[in-house]
Amino acid sequence: MNKWRNWIIVAAVALLTGFVLLQQLDDNSKGAQAGSSALAADPTSDIPEKPQIGYTAPSFSLTGLDGKIYDLKNLRGKPVVLNFWASWCGPCKEEAPSFVKLNKQYGNRLQIVAINLTATDSVQSAREFAQNYGFTFPVLFDPDGKTGASYEIRPIPTTLFIDSQGIITDGVLGALTWDDLQTRALALIEPAKPEK
Repeated sequence: MNKWRNWIIVAAVALLTGFVLLQQLDDNSKGAQAGSSALAADPTSDIPEKPQIGYTAPSFSLTGLDGKIYDLKNLRGKPVVLNFWASWCGPCKEEAPSFVKLNKQYGNRLQIVAINLTATDSVQSAREFAQNYGFTFPVLFDPDGKTGASYEIRPIPTTLFIDSQGIITDGVLGALTWDDLQTRALALIEPAKPEK
C-alpha cells in the first residue's frame, strides 16, 4: 500500500512539474511573439548607429544650400544616396554629372543628399560647384566637420547607400562611374528578395 502511495505522489509531482513547465514555455512563447511584433513595427530600433554596412546611418541635422535644416531621420521611408564631397576635389568633379543624371532618372524613387565637407572647403565654393553642375538635390554644409567625422570620412568622394529604414547597405570610397552609380542605386531601390 505504501508502495502505491509513493508512486501516486511521484506521478502527481511529475504531472504538476510538467504543467508548470508547459505554462512557462507558453508564457515565454507569448513574450517572444510580442517582442517580434514590436520588432516588426520598427525592425531597425535595435540596430546601433555606425558608419558601416549593416548598421543604422549616423544621425545628422545640417543646413542646406536652400537655408533649410535637413535631418537624416526625416528622410526615412525613401532610400538615400549620401555623397560626401568638396569643391576642390578632382574626382568629385568627375562624378558630379552622374549624380545629376541619377537624380533626373530616379529622383522620385530615392533621395540624393550631397554633404559638402565645408570645414575643408567654403560655403561660396560649394555654392558655385552646385550651381555649375546643376545640383537640384539637397546640398548640405558640414562647417565644423562633425558629420564627416561621425561617418569617418577619409578619402573623398565617399558615397553611402542607405535603405528606406535608415540602414547602410553599400558604400564606395572614390569616384563612381555612371554605370556603377546606377547599378548600386537600382539595388537600393529594388533590393533583391530573399529566396524561399
